[in-house]
Amino acid sequence: MSALLVFESMYGSTAAIAEAIAAGLADLRIPTTVCEVGLADVPSFSTRPSLLVIGAPTHQRGLSTARTRDVARGDVAETVSRGDGVREWLDQLVGRVSGQPTAVFDTAVAGRLSGSAAATIGKRLTKAGAVLVVPPESFTVTGRSSGLLPDELEHARSWGRSLALFAAAAAAGGA
Repeated sequence: MSALLVFESMYGSTAAIAEAIAAGLADLRIPTTVCEVGLADVPSFSTRPSLLVIGAPTHQRGLSTARTRDVARGDVAETVSRGDGVREWLDQLVGRVSGQPTAVFDTAVAGRLSGSAAATIGKRLTKAGAVLVVPPESFTVTGRSSGLLPDELEHARSWGRSLALFAAAAAAGGA
């Protein structure tokens, strides 16, 4: 049993959440490869993980685009994700994820209008044939580049542990 966690992050908050989720999976002995989307290979049928976890920041009420990433890159000297984002990576998954157990998450600024990168990721994965094993999860940031709300890293680690429990139950035939 293994997990692949692919994330896009501009300012570092989504990367920190991804690492905390992976720590939660590791707490229950699920080996997890954490990969920034620009470095992530598209899973093949021969190397499919037991669980695919994908996360991204919410940009303008949805999944980032080349334009919104360019705007974000203009705000700071250097961003975590420097190339294409999750949107483009998902385009490569069509025809490769049928039946793949997946979980999705996003980060979003507190108090902003509705919208969710995770919901968009989930819809695209479901359309491609993947199976969402839990509802999309959101983690709150205080501002575009100012960091996470208190306790969000523990929230992420806890969510990772819940994903590990689900993956273990599914592997044992209990889900």
